[in-house]
Amino acid sequence: MTCRERFRNVMHYRPIDRIPLWDAEGITEQAVRRWCSEGFLPGYNVHDFVRFDPVEYCGLDTMPIPTFVPRVIEEDEEWQTTIDPYGFTVRTLKAQAVAPTIYYYVRGSMFSREDWEAMKKRYDPRDLRRYPRSWSPELLDCWRTTTNPVGLRFEWGPGRSIKNGYMLGLEAFLEKLTDDPAFVHDIFEYWAEFIIELARPIVEAGVVDFVWISEDGMAYKNSTIVSPQMYATFWAPYVKRVTDFLRAHGIDVIGHYTSGNITPLIPSFMEAGINLFGPLEVAADMDAVALKRRFGRDILLIGNISRQALMDGPDAVEREFAAKVPWLTEQGGTIPAIDDMVLPDISFQSVMRYVELVKEYTAS
Repeated sequence: MTCRERFRNVMHYRPIDRIPLWDAEGITEQAVRRWCSEGFLPGYNVHDFVRFDPVEYCGLDTMPIPTFVPRVIEEDEEWQTTIDPYGFTVRTLKAQAVAPTIYYYVRGSMFSREDWEAMKKRYDPRDLRRYPRSWSPELLDCWRTTTNPVGLRFEWGPGRSIKNGYMLGLEAFLEKLTDDPAFVHDIFEYWAEFIIELARPIVEAGVVDFVWISEDGMAYKNSTIVSPQMYATFWAPYVKRVTDFLRAHGIDVIGHYTSGNITPLIPSFMEAGINLFGPLEVAADMDAVALKRRFGRDILLIGNISRQALMDGPDAVEREFAAKVPWLTEQGGTIPAIDDMVLPDISFQSVMRYVELVKEYTAS
């Protein structure tokens, strides 16, 4: 069974030969440097060494084109303030010993309707620069015939989604929901049409197995930023316009990807045409077993292997695996994966124990 066949079978509740081994959140360079003293062979690509199931993404560019000019505007010994490609003002900690980025947004890049009208000019879905440099019928043929699952991933909303309030800044955006709702509707309506037209050549070519709608920052540890009622009013009509387009062309695995506890919003997401969820952050009390018990075959899941368990060592990894993977695999519709980025506080032994458990279980 190829990786593509295996993915399709999991997502459609059909038999598989083994559990897919996915890297959902990525492994940092700092982690790999630590691993070189723990048994990882320097010079290897970590994905090739671990033998994760490969996944191919179509690589559409949803950044502003032209981007804003990145530049440093202020710095001291500890912090650096920059303008990033989205035009956001970002304050970043210079010392990055523990995490790849410690930062916060000082301000957005859009402050009025006039700014939004100007910003639209940077979001032309027909700009060929948004497609891979190898964009051609040959590339579509490669995606059509590859033995790996092919995904399409895009941010919901301009900028880095709700994390920076769709370019308005989070606080300003939340105020607009009540003070100027027509402005928010215009942003989301434009974005839905932007995504449909940008994705159309790939979607109509019939090469895509699944789609991720990435909206990082939609929730924190305890709950979501917006209520189900707010989501139904502002997001759902436009998200559903996109999911209806995808489903009309045979794409029926459509995911929402964010950290935090999104449990209260999952019914609203599903009503908008979304059925796949990840990475299911355990530290935010996301529980794949509870979700599968509640929603059954209507829901698809990727992730929910606790990063904390890997930090705690191989014995904790074994407990985490035993508590979730066998039952979820029996139910179907789930791919286990580490629920957050692998940082240097996770040992090589912990990761390899998880890999061994996946391989041992699927061999039984």
